[in-house]
Amino acid sequence: MCPDLIDSQWSIAPFLRTWVESDRSRHLRRGDFVPIARARRRQATTTLMAGLVLAGGVPAEATERQAAPCPASGRVTQEFGPAPSGFHYGLDIANAAGSPVKAGLAGKVSSSDSSGALGQFIVVTHPDATKTVYGHLRKRSVGVGTAVNGSTKIGEMGATGTSDGRARLHLEVIDRERVNPRLKYTCPR
Repeated sequence: MCPDLIDSQWSIAPFLRTWVESDRSRHLRRGDFVPIARARRRQATTTLMAGLVLAGGVPAEATERQAAPCPASGRVTQEFGPAPSGFHYGLDIANAAGSPVKAGLAGKVSSSDSSGALGQFIVVTHPDATKTVYGHLRKRSVGVGTAVNGSTKIGEMGATGTSDGRARLHLEVIDRERVNPRLKYTCPR
C-alpha cells in the first residue's frame, strides 16, 4: 500500500470526494478519521482506491495513530462488533470487582449517572469532542464538570446494569456515532 495515499483530498476515492469537499477537506491529512456513516450515504462500498479499506469507520492507516493507554487492566471478554445478542458497541474488559478505571484521555466529565443497561456509568467529553462511556461501574469517583487527565481514577470496575454478574468495564467511544474503542485506546487483545 502506498504510504502517502491520503496526503490530499484528491487521493481519496471519487465516491468520497463530495463528502470530503463538503467537510473542510483542506484540513484532511494522511491518517485523518473519515466516518463511514457519511461515506455510506454517498455509496454503499467501503473500499478506497489502491486497496485502502475503511475498517469500522476509519482508514486502515488511521489505526497507526498513537492511541491512549487502556483505561483498565484486565482481559477483553467481548470486542466491538456483531454479537449473538445484536451488535456490541463497546469493548468489555474483565477484572476483579473494585479494579480501578482511569480516564485514559484528558477531558471533562459530562455525565455521571446510572441506567438499566449500563448500570453506574460515566461519560467523559474530550477536547476533540469525542466522548468515552465507561459502564458497569461499581463506584463512580468523579462528578459532572470534573476535569480529568489520562491517569485520573474515575471509578471502579463492577457488575451493575445488565450483566452476567462478573465485574467488567464496558468501554464505548462516540465520535458522532459509536466507533471501535481500539481506535482511541490500546487495550489488550
